[in-house]
Amino acid sequence: MKIAAPASQSSGKDRLLYIAGFAFFTMILLAPAMVVREVAAGDISGSGEGSAVRQIGYVAILAFSIFAAMKQGPGAKALIMPWPLLLALAWCWLSLSWAINPGVAIRRLVLMTIVVWNTFIVMQAAGYERTIKILRILFVTVLIAGYLVVVAYPQMGVHMMLDGDIQLTVVGNWRGLMGHKNIAGAACAMTILLFLYDAKQIKSWIRWAVIAAAAFFLFKAQSKTSAGMLGIALLCGWIFQRYDERIRSFAIPMIMFLTAAGWFFYSTYQSFVLENLLNPKFFTGRGFIWDAMIRYSSEHILLGSGYGSFWDAGQDSPIYDYGQGFVKTAGSGHNGYLDLLVSVGLPGLVLVVFAAVIWPAWKLLSSRITPQRGALAVAMLLFCMGHNVTESSLLERDTLIGVMMMIAVAIAQNWEQVGTVTRKMSGADIFAALSQRRREAT
Repeated sequence: MKIAAPASQSSGKDRLLYIAGFAFFTMILLAPAMVVREVAAGDISGSGEGSAVRQIGYVAILAFSIFAAMKQGPGAKALIMPWPLLLALAWCWLSLSWAINPGVAIRRLVLMTIVVWNTFIVMQAAGYERTIKILRILFVTVLIAGYLVVVAYPQMGVHMMLDGDIQLTVVGNWRGLMGHKNIAGAACAMTILLFLYDAKQIKSWIRWAVIAAAAFFLFKAQSKTSAGMLGIALLCGWIFQRYDERIRSFAIPMIMFLTAAGWFFYSTYQSFVLENLLNPKFFTGRGFIWDAMIRYSSEHILLGSGYGSFWDAGQDSPIYDYGQGFVKTAGSGHNGYLDLLVSVGLPGLVLVVFAAVIWPAWKLLSSRITPQRGALAVAMLLFCMGHNVTESSLLERDTLIGVMMMIAVAIAQNWEQVGTVTRKMSGADIFAALSQRRREAT
C-alpha cells in the first residue's frame, strides 16, 4: 500500500480525515468515563452495550470515516484489513453459532468489529503522521484534564472509599477521567511512548514536560502492570531504534531464550508460584479468576462459550458455574488471552495471537521501516501484548489498549519504508558488527 501523504504536506484539503480521526479516538479515550456513567445508570455489567448513544456514535463515526477515506483518502484501499486479522474476526463471528447468549454476543461483536475496522480506516486513510499527531494531541488533553479533575474534583479523579467494593490498596490512587487507575496508568504509559519515540519534530522542552507529567501521573496511579510493561517497551523500542536489522535478528532469539528460561523456572517452582498466585492478597485475587477460567477451558477447549458469552451474559454465564464468591462478579478475566480462550476456544486464541502479535512483530522485524517509526510501533505492540497478561483488552470492544494494539498492527502492516535490501548475516557477521560499534565508540 502506498504511504499516505505526510501531515506536513497537507494544505487543508484533508480536514475530513482529521475530523474522522479526532472523533473516533476521542470516543475511545472517553469510553471509560462513559462506562462509569452507564454503570451508575443501571448497566450493572459495565459493558455498555445497552447505551444507544454510545453505539450510534460509533456507527456514525464509522460512516463518516468511510466517507472521508473515499473523499480525501486513498479510497477503497483504506477499508482493507490484513488477512490474518480478517481470519480472526471471521472465527469470532462464527462463534455466534454456538454462543451461550447470542443476543448479548452479537451486540458486543458488532461493537468490537466497528472499532477495529474504524482503527484501520483512520490509520490507512489519514496516514501515519496525521494519526500520531491526533493521538498526541488527545492524550495530552486527557492528561491535562486528569490533573484538573484530581485537583478540582477528587471524588471523580481519585479512588475513594465511597466507590463501593473498592479494595483498600486502591484508595488514594489517581484515575483522572479514565474511570480506573489501571486504565489511567495505561494511558500515561502510551503518552510517554508517543512523545519519546519518533517525536524529534516536537520541541524538546515540550516533549520532556509531557513525559515528566505522564510519568508522575503514572506513579500516582500506582498501576504496576503499566509501569512494568512500560519499562520493557522502552527497552525494546531503544533496541529497535539504536541497532540495525542485523543486531535485531540476534536480539530477538535472545529474548525468546530468556522467555523460555522464565517458563522453565515457573515449571520448576510451579507449586510455590501457584500457592502464592491463588492467594487473594496477590494481584487482587486474579489467581481465583484464572483458576475458574482454566477449569472451564479444559472442558471447552475447542469452541469456548462464544464471543462475549462468558462474562455478564445473563444467568447462563459459565462463570456462575465455575466461579465462587467475588469471582462471579468480576466481569473480566484480567487476562486477554484467557478471556479469548474461554470465549472463542483454542483455535480462536491462536488466530488472534497470530494476527495481533506474531504477524505484526514479524513484519516490523523483517521490514525496512525507519528506526524511529519502528521503535514506536514495537514499543506499543510489546506494551499492549504484555498488558494483556493482567488486563483484558485484546479484541475487547473499545478498550483503549486494544485500540492502541490495532494501531501498532496497522503501522506494521502498511508503513514499511522502501530501501536497499540487507543481506542475511551469520553469527560471526553479527559479532563483527558489534565489535565495529565498540571501536567507533572508543
